[in-house]
Amino acid sequence: MNILAAALQQSHSRKLCALLTVVVFLIIFLVSPRTEIYNYYQQSSNTLRGTDGGLTKSNIPGLNRKYNLMDETDGLGKLKQLFNGFDSKECTADYMNTHKLPQDHPCVIETIRQHYLNKPSPPDVPLKLDSNDDNDRSPGQTGVIFRLLKNKTSGFFLECGALNGEYMSNTIDLERKFNWGGILIEANPITFQKLISRKRKSWTLPTCLSLEPYPTEVTFQPKSGDPGHSHIEGEAKTLQKAGIPGVDPDLVKVQCFPLYSILLAVGRTEVDFFSLDVEGHELKILKTIPWHKVDIKTLTVEWDNMPEGREGLISFMEESGFITIGAFDFEFTRDVIFIKDLINN
Repeated sequence: MNILAAALQQSHSRKLCALLTVVVFLIIFLVSPRTEIYNYYQQSSNTLRGTDGGLTKSNIPGLNRKYNLMDETDGLGKLKQLFNGFDSKECTADYMNTHKLPQDHPCVIETIRQHYLNKPSPPDVPLKLDSNDDNDRSPGQTGVIFRLLKNKTSGFFLECGALNGEYMSNTIDLERKFNWGGILIEANPITFQKLISRKRKSWTLPTCLSLEPYPTEVTFQPKSGDPGHSHIEGEAKTLQKAGIPGVDPDLVKVQCFPLYSILLAVGRTEVDFFSLDVEGHELKILKTIPWHKVDIKTLTVEWDNMPEGREGLISFMEESGFITIGAFDFEFTRDVIFIKDLINN
């Protein structure tokens, strides 16, 4: 009997010890921060929007690759995800916006690829420009950036506020003269149709860059008579004037994505030149960028309509590891030029 009692007591002790171990593990799991790794793979059979707006099969270099998408969350959030796993059927714009999904969430990236990202025109399709002369279409940014990057060819740009892809473009001459490619973002739905008609050899998106580190839908003022001053309404204070009733088109809803999400969707986090001109919201956009996860070498950023002004912009960019090279201060161009500080970063 003593032997049996001892055996039962020992068995009970082992069960109690195992139970305590599980409890301790759950406490640590729930309290301590966790890092999730999403191994996300874009299959070559996925579809992207063609430049004609239709869905086409694509097998494009740069998309068929793996990503390690980091989502910082606490243990409780991790546990909820284990029991309430993400359903890809729920991956809609409304779902993204409502739940404020992180900018590297697979749902966000897949939505961009499937519904917003237009692939570059084929190399053998000629550009359709209003003029084929060699004049620089930009007010001077293209030449400065080209010299800063030591006459680099086959570089990669990102231009937000791309207008029609030719007029006042900071990137068209890099593309047509020096074999660059990149991403063109234009939120004005009227101007965007003109942009894709140019047959640019770059990715295009009819979206805006989010003012938050997650997807959002905003109200947008197209300003068809002055598309260069189209802008987001109501999301942040801007020095731009509101649209004129009876003259400007009705306000429209536009989907916005964080810049980092768009880069991941294209499969590129290294950018040689970033041109940002969004009529007053530039600093908010820059503050959403996880600078430690991207490599942006040069930027031109318009400051004219920013409430924070030129000094506020320069202060933030220098804190983020950039050097101020100079500025354009003309009637239609008030941009600050930045280059990445490679010595102190």
